[in-house]
Amino acid sequence: MNNKVVYDYDHQGDSLFIYCVDDYEYEVSLELDNDVILDIDKEGKPVAFEFLNASKIFNLDKSHFNNLTKITIQSIITEEAINLKVKLAVPVHNKTQTFGMNRITTNLNGIPAIESELVTA
Repeated sequence: MNNKVVYDYDHQGDSLFIYCVDDYEYEVSLELDNDVILDIDKEGKPVAFEFLNASKIFNLDKSHFNNLTKITIQSIITEEAINLKVKLAVPVHNKTQTFGMNRITTNLNGIPAIESELVTA
C-alpha cells in the first residue's frame, strides 16, 4: 500500500470521507466517537475515515472543504487505544492554514497494533 488518500466532501450533509487510493478489502467500521468513523481492512490497517459534522470537528467553514490542498492522517493503534490525528491544509485569504483534530478512544474491538500515516496523492 502506498499510503495515498483522496477525499469527497458532501456539502449538504457536512460529511468528509477520506479513503485510500489503493484497492483494499474492507473488514469493519469503528465509531471512534459520535462523528468519527474509521474503516479497517482485512489486514488490520486503517483505510478510510468519515467525519460527520466535519465543519464543527475541524472548525472550518464548509466552503473550504472543496479546496483542501493537503491531508495528513496519522493512526496509532495499540492494544489499549486508537489515536487518530488529522491535519487539513487549506488556502484561507491567500495563505495556507492548517486545521486539525485529535481523537483517542479505547480499542474495544481488538484491532491489531499498527502505526500508519496517510497523505493526499
